[in-house]
Amino acid sequence: MVKRFGDYVREGDPIWVQRSSHGRHNLIAEHGHDCFELVFVVYGEGRHKINRDYYDVRAGDVFVILPQENHLYFDMEKTGLEIINCLFLAETVRKTLPDATNALLSLPYVSSFYGERPDLPRKQSLDARQSGLVLAILERMIEELKDRSPGYETIVRHLLVDLLIVLSRFALHNDTAVRPRDLSARGHEILVRKVRHFLETHYQQKMTAESLARHFNISRRHLYRVFRQETGESIKAALHKIRIERAKQMLMETDRSVESIASAVGFGDPSFFTRLFCRLVGRTPGDFRKAARSQGEYSETKRTKGRIVPCTEKLPIAAPTDSSPSSPSTTT
Repeated sequence: MVKRFGDYVREGDPIWVQRSSHGRHNLIAEHGHDCFELVFVVYGEGRHKINRDYYDVRAGDVFVILPQENHLYFDMEKTGLEIINCLFLAETVRKTLPDATNALLSLPYVSSFYGERPDLPRKQSLDARQSGLVLAILERMIEELKDRSPGYETIVRHLLVDLLIVLSRFALHNDTAVRPRDLSARGHEILVRKVRHFLETHYQQKMTAESLARHFNISRRHLYRVFRQETGESIKAALHKIRIERAKQMLMETDRSVESIASAVGFGDPSFFTRLFCRLVGRTPGDFRKAARSQGEYSETKRTKGRIVPCTEKLPIAAPTDSSPSSPSTTT
């Protein structure tokens, strides 16, 4: 789930900053943003998952999450977690510093906004003095955004630049900043996100390995290898899951026939659709619809009051897996 920057900021605000607490009764699902997110940990301990990487979280830590990256906090029930989030767009930095000098471009939290690919430090751990300075800047930003006094937009933008410069100094001095994985791995993550987005928006269409490779201008073998390496599953499996999720939604919200829904989500063979649905969901499309409508929401358990058609049939093995060089071109 990607959250939009525009859904957070008030009209005219260039930045969004908020102090919040998280714990057992205030968990947030894994999500991403279409903007940059800088997180300062005020109090507590836990774990932080960003894409496929995991980090320990303690007071004084600073994290940067790039646009379209997913992240999640967990294992924080013992102490809870108090953080300050700062959301902003790259153009806010460039607008405030339109003519960055060479000295500024040598700073790790600044230079990334002037290159082709952002590469900000992923995590930095601050000591007590450094944490106090960062906290003071963030609290001043919160106050300015709350009061909205004349000229607050300019002050907030410059406070953001102050924060980035201060963090850069700490990173250069401490040498504790952790960067994301190397550029090739970052490129793989970007490719996979693009492929997933394409599958989620074109799942109704017939796709082949060759057409996907042509669309992303890379070889079929490289595309399938990178996708499996980054996600642990084949493109075909990912596409099937997307189609089945769309089918579940249509079964709950419409009265269309199973055959019509199968065709609408991209399956040409209704029988294959039913067997795949049964394997992935644990019940037939018809029983899923009955259970969802009788209970109001779908339970993942396989036993309900109604009759359930056994899902014991195995899908026919029509081809090798997508990652195999000898796999056929069709992914549907």
